[in-house]
Amino acid sequence: MMIIIGIIGVIIYLYLSWRILKENYREEDIIAFSWVSLFLFLFGGRLTYGLWHWGIWADKAWSWFEFWKLGEINILGAYLLWLAFAILIAKDKTWKVWSFLEDSLGSIWWLLLLTTLLLKEWPVMIALVVGALLTFLVRKKYRSFVWYRNGKKGFLYLWFLTIFFLVLGPISRLYWLSAFSLIFGVGLFMLGDDKLSK
Repeated sequence: MMIIIGIIGVIIYLYLSWRILKENYREEDIIAFSWVSLFLFLFGGRLTYGLWHWGIWADKAWSWFEFWKLGEINILGAYLLWLAFAILIAKDKTWKVWSFLEDSLGSIWWLLLLTTLLLKEWPVMIALVVGALLTFLVRKKYRSFVWYRNGKKGFLYLWFLTIFFLVLGPISRLYWLSAFSLIFGVGLFMLGDDKLSK
């Protein structure tokens, strides 16, 4: 059952990535990005899981490469490798990094939600849902914020991460995670200031 959910979820990710990004980027670039980023997300999560649980596959070296097993994946490692590739491809294609990350928010959110569902990481899932709801509420209003002077794209990406960590810290009882919300919150003001965002 988990395999079926995983396959359907992956197909949805590929569709979302193509559907959302094709309006602003070349279609062939988006298709390539979607497939490679998906592979790196799965591989990064699998690799980090193995390192975090060192020795779990001591007698089965091949297990390190069984990236399709979504039940054994580290969410943070998966996301960080996806993010690194997204930044790398944006710079290589001379796309605006913050715009690209904001445009990709819907598809990576879905991939993270799917992973937390399969792993039954309820605190992370709650933070993802709350972050998405509050991001949805401000998506058409943030350019009117007085303190967000230039209205640059990238606001929704940083806003989502700010809310995500703000919620995740208390509900997971790892309160130090909420400190990340301050970092991304400061990033919002820096991005909105023409002098600081250059």
